[in-house]
Amino acid sequence: MRKYGHRSTMSRRGVLRLPAAAAVAAAGLPAWAQSFPSQPVHIVVPFPPGGGTDSLARAIQEPMQKALSGTVIVDNKGGGGGSIAHEFVAKQPADGHWMVVSANNLPLYPHIVAKLGFDAKTAFVPIGFIAKQESVLVGSLDAPWPDLKAIIAAAKAAPGSVQYGTAGLTTPMHLSTEQFAMLNGIKLTHVPFRGTGPLVTDLLGGHIKLGMSSITSVAQQIASGKLKPYAMASLERSSVAPTIPTFKELGAGDVDGTIVYTLLAPAGTPPAVIAKLNEALNTAVATPEQKEDLAKRGFVAMGGTPQQLADWLKVQEPIWVPVLQAAGIKPE
Repeated sequence: MRKYGHRSTMSRRGVLRLPAAAAVAAAGLPAWAQSFPSQPVHIVVPFPPGGGTDSLARAIQEPMQKALSGTVIVDNKGGGGGSIAHEFVAKQPADGHWMVVSANNLPLYPHIVAKLGFDAKTAFVPIGFIAKQESVLVGSLDAPWPDLKAIIAAAKAAPGSVQYGTAGLTTPMHLSTEQFAMLNGIKLTHVPFRGTGPLVTDLLGGHIKLGMSSITSVAQQIASGKLKPYAMASLERSSVAPTIPTFKELGAGDVDGTIVYTLLAPAGTPPAVIAKLNEALNTAVATPEQKEDLAKRGFVAMGGTPQQLADWLKVQEPIWVPVLQAAGIKPE
């Protein structure tokens, strides 16, 4: 099944309890590990301050701080499509005091970054899922296609003539639209923007007729009739916009542009420290107040176990490498 995450992981609500083995491991730890954290814990964000990923990290900062009874600091290290921050954290001490906010593209770095300074498969250990954002295919008010079938028909009639915009190259929005094209035997032309904001501005102005965006970035414009929705690029209908059908419901296949945000630590971080970080993360996204705070920021709280995240990471490469190849995306 083509999807960004385990259905059980995506749909499960509340805090997922840690395995009993984690508690046993913690009991057998040396004193330094039992007293973790012994210094500030850093959450490294792969993008500059003020963006969505930064907002998510700051949303969990205080509740994780309380759960760990220690200081949690958010650091921003942008560049390289997120790879710079990942490389930085991969080279930090594996003691639990360094984490990186990661997303769907970690398993794909070897296929999109020519000179990668770490092994994407072995450099990190999973902590857990933070939250997700779903994506939606939308059109400007003067877009010439009445529905998704019309877009497919136009693209088949004149390959490459249908242009679409996204927040950037190799984002989940970009890859999921290429997945849509691959599954339906059509060719689309991608127009990358420098973020979702400029994309939405051009959609509203009719400068581009079609775009794949996170649903939270365009929900208000859809509700007010300023943009028209074609299909949700998610496994299930979105709680943010439940009236919009999915690509699969419309007969266009399992198209999934869900952005999944996770926390990772350097490889070699002790399992019981990972368990403690996972417990703090689950606590940080579990309460109704925290779920509401995340929702206001445009996210759906997740949570889960390190093993669930490990399982999810393993299935991403075989799902998305064929999409990269079909779209002609090569390491740069």
